[in-house]
Amino acid sequence: MPFDGARFAFSDHELLDAALSESGLRAIDPGCLARHAAEQLRRYPANWAYRHQHAIALAQIAVLLTGVGLFVGLLSAQHFPSALIAGLAMFGLGSSVLLLPVKGPAEWRERPLADLALVPSPIREAAERLRNRLPGTELVIGELYQERVRLDPYLVAEFGQARAILGIWDGDIILACA
Repeated sequence: MPFDGARFAFSDHELLDAALSESGLRAIDPGCLARHAAEQLRRYPANWAYRHQHAIALAQIAVLLTGVGLFVGLLSAQHFPSALIAGLAMFGLGSSVLLLPVKGPAEWRERPLADLALVPSPIREAAERLRNRLPGTELVIGELYQERVRLDPYLVAEFGQARAILGIWDGDIILACA
């Protein structure tokens, strides 16, 4: 029969939406994640030293060259103690920039989630219900990193080309759950 339904195909989006609905879940609005991501990037900007690193490098070169010139000038004038003090002081000033903490901008990274133990229990239970209903579902964790420090994660379910946001949390605080 041509219309028996055997050849009727659902899109990935329809299958994922149906599985979410049958699991008693409602995906989080992508706009909510976009607003949250923008807010987190605003909260964790790059610091002053990162934003001005080129000017700091030029100042460091100027201080070191001045120190070398002063050191050589004082040595040639045979002011040995002054030359040593000036050279050490300029070297200390020039290299003190290395002690400035440099924090770059925060960035979002996504990776496949292998261990659901990293996810808070309400979001983990939602993900397990969805995976039981739609076995081909992959889980992806998105994390905000700043200088190798994980700040803020979220969980996304992917099925083919379809994506659904299952949860957003910050430490022990669940900000949104499907």
